[in-house]
Amino acid sequence: MLDALTPIPEQPLLGMYLRHRRENQGLTQEETARRMFVSVSLYRKLESGERTVSADRLEDWCAAMDVPMWMLEKVVSLALPRVSTFARGTWPPRLRQEDLDHLEALPYPAYFHRFPEYEVLAANRAAGGAFPWLAPAAPGADRPVNVIEQFLTIPEARELLVNWDTIVHRLVFGLRVLSPGVVAPERLAQIIETCSVNPEFARMWNTPMDEDLFNDSLVQVRNPATGEIMSLTMRSYNAFHPQNCSYQLFMLTPRSPGTTTIDPCAAP
Repeated sequence: MLDALTPIPEQPLLGMYLRHRRENQGLTQEETARRMFVSVSLYRKLESGERTVSADRLEDWCAAMDVPMWMLEKVVSLALPRVSTFARGTWPPRLRQEDLDHLEALPYPAYFHRFPEYEVLAANRAAGGAFPWLAPAAPGADRPVNVIEQFLTIPEARELLVNWDTIVHRLVFGLRVLSPGVVAPERLAQIIETCSVNPEFARMWNTPMDEDLFNDSLVQVRNPATGEIMSLTMRSYNAFHPQNCSYQLFMLTPRSPGTTTIDPCAAP
């Protein structure tokens, strides 16, 4: 059974996320206040939104909650929404031709995603040939194609990806941790409902992931014709120029033989 996830407005106060993270860590307000070296009354005001969370308080909270590096962008986006925008891309997609040209010029499989739910906004020709089941939906479709949904419901995904369990667990764990306050509750509910047909989803949703494993970049793909295993490196990028490119670029590139990895599913 999935742990309960309380619906949160699409643009919540930072305090709502503080509460969500604290409860997921199994901490009381008293324990969190003690870790931050503040009074319980002050912490309650921070969490309720009655007091503004300053940069110093935010730093103390991150230390108290043992926030990993990959979560910091989420926290900053909620604390400083004018400085950092975490949710990227919309549906239906509004993609500029120059961005589509840039995507198509990349020689390896590449996508534009909405993050953190991994909606597919666009894919280049190389991606379409390698992973046809991740082709974006037509602009008039009610819902975009979702990477997590496809990985958990398309049999070809598990047959193709050698380290499927690690890759999908990473995506599901990231969705659970990073989506509250960013992903519209109704869309998150749709993704959960679709993925729940796979019995592995509940385990991945409820099981934490080590930070090193979360950051591992290895993707192993089995050639369906020859059975040969190819190792790829995955990367996600946010554009700094032009800064109005609001969707995330995801790309897979060949990995040199012998490149170290901490993935326990990696072939020897």
